[in-house]
Amino acid sequence: MLAERIKSNGVHYTPPQLAEFLAAATLRAFEDRAGPIRVLDPACGDGELLAALYCAAPDSVRSRLLLTGYETDPAAVQRAQRRLTTLDGATIDVREGDFLELVAATRTPPGSSGELFESAPPSERLDQADIVIANPPYVRTQVLGAERAQELALAFGLTGRVDLYHAFIVAVSHVLRPDGALGLLTSNRFMVVQSGATTRSLLRRTFALRELYDLGDTKLFSAAVLPAILIGVRSDALVEEGECEFVRVYEQRNGSVTAPAESHDSVLRAVQKGASGSVRTPLGTFGIERGRLGQAATNEAPWALASDDGDKWLREVYSRRCRVFGDLGNIRVGIKTTADSVFIRDDWESLPKEIRPEGELLRPLITHHARARWAVNGTSASTRRVLYPHCQGDDRKRVIDLNAYPRAKAYLEVHRAKLESRHYVTEAGRQWYEIWVPQQPLDWPHPKVVFPDIAEHPRFFLDTTGAIVNGDCYWLKLQTGFETDWLLLVLAVANSSFVTRYYDTRFHNKLYAGRRRFMTQYVREFPLPDIGGAIAQQIIGLVRRLVADSAGNERVDIEREVDGMVWESFGIAEESSR
Repeated sequence: MLAERIKSNGVHYTPPQLAEFLAAATLRAFEDRAGPIRVLDPACGDGELLAALYCAAPDSVRSRLLLTGYETDPAAVQRAQRRLTTLDGATIDVREGDFLELVAATRTPPGSSGELFESAPPSERLDQADIVIANPPYVRTQVLGAERAQELALAFGLTGRVDLYHAFIVAVSHVLRPDGALGLLTSNRFMVVQSGATTRSLLRRTFALRELYDLGDTKLFSAAVLPAILIGVRSDALVEEGECEFVRVYEQRNGSVTAPAESHDSVLRAVQKGASGSVRTPLGTFGIERGRLGQAATNEAPWALASDDGDKWLREVYSRRCRVFGDLGNIRVGIKTTADSVFIRDDWESLPKEIRPEGELLRPLITHHARARWAVNGTSASTRRVLYPHCQGDDRKRVIDLNAYPRAKAYLEVHRAKLESRHYVTEAGRQWYEIWVPQQPLDWPHPKVVFPDIAEHPRFFLDTTGAIVNGDCYWLKLQTGFETDWLLLVLAVANSSFVTRYYDTRFHNKLYAGRRRFMTQYVREFPLPDIGGAIAQQIIGLVRRLVADSAGNERVDIEREVDGMVWESFGIAEESSR
């Protein structure tokens, strides 16, 4: 299969062992009834999931199965038909077509009295399914395109950044009969990011959730997909919060294995056998955590694995929490030029003078490449500078007049075709040479805490240089009324093993190789102790030394002391398994 088709259509065929796992879990939620059993895969590919469910079903069920699949790839339709027709007893109905378009066309418009399954012409009606087993394509807004994303949002009631699989989840909720079983294999992103709030709300509202598996960086797909499996039962009645088993599996790296690991031939087999803790497999060593799906206070809150120990730990933290990071000021993402090769360079001085932008427009830029911790210094500062075509207006930023900067104008004209290809900029009424997400120039001179979006361990540092922050980092500037000492306390907590434990307990948004996502929605919830307490004041004094980089050979010892004192400030014993 061509790589371009995989990217544009989000195609990641289900590996056989994962298909078997999903099929078995789906059938556990299915309550058999007399008569035919319609099984639907809305994006069936070559039929792997439908075949797996047939093979996992008992003999009494197999002969009554009607296996229905939709697929937009004609070659895959043919492969699925050939494959499924070899299954004895089952009725096969694999169709070439776009399941989303069919559901959108047959959905009852809001405010009308018709029902979904009665509003379409007879030839196009969707029969309700008894079981839906699905691995819908993953295509994010950036690849879908704004127009397609808006169409899906309107058709399926989505908000925020739309991914194609969000629409599939809404669509299958419309075609699954009450008490029907859902077996969903999808990206785990919907569980932990703000754009998944609508999907989380729909699933909580529409399904009695039975089992949830966050399979994280288990390398089950050849592509960099972090999968999750959700098992639920459709309900037309108001769904009450029930117990949903939650199993989380992530690779253990860098000495994080704290006990002898059991050996298993695969991580899925280990999960099926009820293993927990460290397991060793041919693909690596993984940690299996078991608990329940926590009851989120709001739809915006990420789904988290809850356990008695974890709940108790969080209650202890909350009892000592004085503030959270978000109380101190807004946590914002850095600038996004959407044309970095034009706006960001480290070789501006090498350009011919006539197209070398005026120096006052070239601003120092902090990126994730700055390997800083505690503070930016000469060795960690970036040599990159950004051509920043905005300035401070009366009360807000505004775009510069290019005619006042002839060399910058000449440079940008060289790249005009590329910049004008960003149609979303001009369609938003902006100048073709603007960056897409700028910042407020008045904020630059103020001290700020900066941190990379993605890092294996927290890497927060103080910047007092007035540099601009790039879009691969976030930053916090204090709002009026808070003294700079708050930023030093923020640094201590943010760089501690305590906050790593807090992050993994509350949010646990990890990518491959144990890298965490430090985003606004998480960092704003990081807790802070009472700044007036004796321990907090000692912490601030030590962090001031780290920021000044005057600790010399004592630096490691001071960092260790600060780390222990952060735990102490929350009244919790420091954990030795950091």
